[in-house]
Amino acid sequence: MGFFRGFVAPFRGALFVSRQRLWPLVILPVLLNVALAVGAAWAAARYWKQELTDRAIGSPALSTLLFVTATIVGAIVLFVALQPVLGAVFNDFLAERVERKVRGEVPKVAFWPSFARALGHGVLKLVLYGLAFVVGLALAAVTAGLGGAVGVGLAALFLAYDGFDYPLARRSVGFWGKWRYLALHPAQTIGYGLGATVFYLIPLALIVAPPFTAVGATLVYLETEGRRESRLEKRKHGKGQVQIDEASPLRNG
Repeated sequence: MGFFRGFVAPFRGALFVSRQRLWPLVILPVLLNVALAVGAAWAAARYWKQELTDRAIGSPALSTLLFVTATIVGAIVLFVALQPVLGAVFNDFLAERVERKVRGEVPKVAFWPSFARALGHGVLKLVLYGLAFVVGLALAAVTAGLGGAVGVGLAALFLAYDGFDYPLARRSVGFWGKWRYLALHPAQTIGYGLGATVFYLIPLALIVAPPFTAVGATLVYLETEGRRESRLEKRKHGKGQVQIDEASPLRNG
């Protein structure tokens, strides 16, 4: 159940936005994503044009195919890496509105400590992105199949982190506490990562995927925490005391 719930989360996010008529909150981040996608495509095309100019690559058709493929992949990598930083404020506001609609209230977080924490986590995340990219390139140099598989897996994992970052940050969970939450819910994390990857690969969905996946992750998080709280309540009535739940993101977070 956890895998399926995670996999369909991005698509549920789109459906929730439509049913709750939250489109006005999506317009601005979508416009920002359009600008970012165009800029990423331009930067990737310029880079690969210079890289491939002096290389002898068979026929012109093969050279064009390689250029187009490298540009598309490069643009997607740049977009996925930069979008969470540039669109975090808009996606967080949307995710907060979703949580308020579902639960009626949201945890209150002081702005400046929250901003400083988000900035620090963003820097750490970019460092991990860079390391993962280097690992993927190194593996691709040795064996293309393994490098590609590792690259897709890491991309899915980082998409899962980006999605669940919003509800977890609202609860002041630390950087490693967020990764701990993902590790404690492996089926949900894998399912969500794969679902988000599929969503991003839908033609033209790239520019609308970030807000929808943020909404989907928020819905899944609230459901998972609701089940956890229900189990704790049953234990409380059954044993007369509350036990620490190992799956809580707030434990040692």
